[in-house]
Amino acid sequence: MKSWRVLLLLGLPVSAAHAAVDCGEKPVRLAFYEFGLLYNNGRGIDKDVVDALRQRTGCRFEISVMPRARIWQDLENGALDMSVSGIQNPARDRFAWFAPYMALKNMAVTTPPSATPDAFLKRDKAKWAAVRAFKHGETADRFLEQMRQQGRVIDVPDVASAFTLLKAGRVEGMFAQSPVYRLHLQAADLSGRFTLTDWASQEAPVPHALILSKSRFTQSQAEAWQKQVNELVVDGSMLRILRQHLPADEARAQMLTPR
Repeated sequence: MKSWRVLLLLGLPVSAAHAAVDCGEKPVRLAFYEFGLLYNNGRGIDKDVVDALRQRTGCRFEISVMPRARIWQDLENGALDMSVSGIQNPARDRFAWFAPYMALKNMAVTTPPSATPDAFLKRDKAKWAAVRAFKHGETADRFLEQMRQQGRVIDVPDVASAFTLLKAGRVEGMFAQSPVYRLHLQAADLSGRFTLTDWASQEAPVPHALILSKSRFTQSQAEAWQKQVNELVVDGSMLRILRQHLPADEARAQMLTPR
């Protein structure tokens, strides 16, 4: 399958031996972070992915919920073994292995009728909410820079705060990923008030992966976990998980497939 090949390119190589997962004597210390429908109040896409891996491997997990910044620190210093929905980069490759299982993309959430960045920029009084330090993609970040030059961006500490500004009418737009805006649009009853648009259709979604600390897992052990993740995608389990939380078209858009 094409999705299998993409996973191999994005994550670890899978050995020919297809070794079973070595759970080790101690439980796997895994942390979730609260982020939309990925994980919210003990439920979500990432929770279902971990439950599926638990069932397939028979491994025991010691679960916690932490801020994302703390998760990265603990993965690096060895206080944590595993986490979810991580984005791979060279700095993180020093201390972690990555096994991608879905791909997410930031969408523009705006008051109608702004369907393009240029159209929104022409609304000279309209403001935008942006989460500090977030990267949204080349097109989105270029738009944000233009908005900042005009003094039209309100920086917030998290996505929930951005949606609070939207609900209050203090801003007319923000960027958010499908599992995030679905939770907040439903919770705040905003679904009829905002337009969801892909402003960067030429840009591929960003792979999000199971993260395995190199202080706990060897490469061969991580390859075995990669195989389990790959099988979730190939046998349709990942799509079924996504469809439990997202509309069918958005669930399919989160799958790792060639662009």
